[in-house]
Amino acid sequence: MRRIRLPIVLASLALLAACAPRRATVPEATLLERGVAQRTELRDEMIESTRGMMMRVALERGDERTVDVLVLSGGGDYGSFGAAFLRAWRERTGDGAMPEFDMVSGVSTGALIAPFAFLGTPEDLARCEHLYRNPKPDWVKARGILGFLPDNASLAEVPGLERELRREIDAAFVRRVAEQGARGRLLFVNTTDLDQGRAQPFELTRAARTATDSGDLGRFHDIMLASAGIPGVFPPREIDGTLYADGGVTSNILYGATANYEDSLFFRFKRAFPAQEGLRMRYWVIFNNQVKSPPKTVQRGWLAVLGRSVEVAIRASTLTALRHLFSHADAVTQRGDGSIEVRWVAIPDDWRPPVEGVFEEESMRSLADIGARMGADPTSWSARPPEG
Repeated sequence: MRRIRLPIVLASLALLAACAPRRATVPEATLLERGVAQRTELRDEMIESTRGMMMRVALERGDERTVDVLVLSGGGDYGSFGAAFLRAWRERTGDGAMPEFDMVSGVSTGALIAPFAFLGTPEDLARCEHLYRNPKPDWVKARGILGFLPDNASLAEVPGLERELRREIDAAFVRRVAEQGARGRLLFVNTTDLDQGRAQPFELTRAARTATDSGDLGRFHDIMLASAGIPGVFPPREIDGTLYADGGVTSNILYGATANYEDSLFFRFKRAFPAQEGLRMRYWVIFNNQVKSPPKTVQRGWLAVLGRSVEVAIRASTLTALRHLFSHADAVTQRGDGSIEVRWVAIPDDWRPPVEGVFEEESMRSLADIGARMGADPTSWSARPPEG
């Protein structure tokens, strides 16, 4: 009987895979043209978006031309560290108090935290921390055996996470994001454009204006979910005809250092305001992970090997990017274009999850407790590049 049943099951699974919806194949030449147009549009949007921030700094701040940038990395459920850190930091007063950020960027779990940090009220940050301290069982829901079918979008679905996101980031919340954007503040999240094979940042105050005007928040939510879409594990998102996944694949921290000097914020500020001193920029980087990968015995199974490899690769690339940010800061200062200070914080290397697994409430609360303690302590920040 078993010999008969197994072929039937396999045939049924194959049939289900064949019936999965597929995207229409676009010719390579068309994709290349689309990629050129998208890169041009992205460059123009970046210049336009940062122009408002430059004007705000130049005209409203007098001699105090400090631009504060908050950078939130990915890290999955480890985002509970960053969420609690920000809430505790916001409650500090006097020296070391949290500034109003001119720019906030987030990737993956950092993209989910970023809008709350951007608005920055004690109530917003407390709501964000509450979400991470109280994960629901259906935030991540495995598809079961069907999840391994090759044409499936992912191994798991995120119905609970989508529900919480849509409830917390409602029309009133999105309208507030748009209003802050009108003041010259910027909110970026990074995604990975799977069709083009490159990073694709989105400026969310622009997306918030569109969503507010149309009354349709779907695209705004999809951008955030795309940034947090762990490849193969969470479903990717199709936005404007392009497929997007986790921004951590291409850049787990987003800090805006452009390869083209003429496009840089510092160069453009000097050209626009030659009589003023250069900008002073302060980066505050929250790395929602540990610097050193905790050693562990990895089993030979492909899923264990793949998961560990992606984890190690993203951590290594994040540290490389952070070191590059320090090098960028030195170059800006030495050229005399302005000055950059970099401060960063990470989960202590000696922390270990009390419960194995992902999105486990006990582990997330443990991380939140650590984040809250460190956020309340102004000495938590490091001003030196991470060691190799």
